[in-house]
Amino acid sequence: MRLVLLLFTFIMLQRPSFSQLDSVIFSNDLKLTDGIYMTYSDFRSNSGIKKEQLVSTINKEQLDFVGKIIDQQKFSYKSNSGILSAESNTVWGFVQNGTLYINFKEDFYRVPVFGSICYLVANVTAMNAGFYDPMFGSGSTTNRTKEVREFLINFYDGIVIEFTLQKVEELLSRDKSLYAEYMNLSRRKQRDQIYRYLRKYNESHPVYFLK
Repeated sequence: MRLVLLLFTFIMLQRPSFSQLDSVIFSNDLKLTDGIYMTYSDFRSNSGIKKEQLVSTINKEQLDFVGKIIDQQKFSYKSNSGILSAESNTVWGFVQNGTLYINFKEDFYRVPVFGSICYLVANVTAMNAGFYDPMFGSGSTTNRTKEVREFLINFYDGIVIEFTLQKVEELLSRDKSLYAEYMNLSRRKQRDQIYRYLRKYNESHPVYFLK
């Protein structure tokens, strides 16, 4: 499991008004529960496999206990149906010490910016075209390299998308006033202040979990 060191810290969120307060729990009212979330829906409802349900000889008091469980090809857990097992690479994500890690291309990455627009950095495999070498002729080759890239997650669908200015603008456009303020900036200032506007958006739009 790669736990990538990242630039951002967890963002403190403010509570907005919502028409169905009896059906949701706002993020500033809820500490993420350590455990494994098989699906995005499990995470949204905060109903994953809790740390206490996991069956292992590993000491559960270790701070990285859940991560060590996920490092294994399979894991077992207690349920109402008895002891069940699951493949780690099928897991949507897990929470360890209150921090979310998500499965992206079968590696788990820490989500340091958690909000309506989440942010993470992940290693991806890039395909690079070969180049002409006069010593060996013009045969073309394709090289695979590992690159570190930035990604976004729209909290309300759980889908990971590559970080681009266009994608950020699409997400910011859900807040008309903030979007207008951002679009009034020069293109250079937009690039320089993009992370600041992600933070501003999250501060104004705390996420909520389904009960």
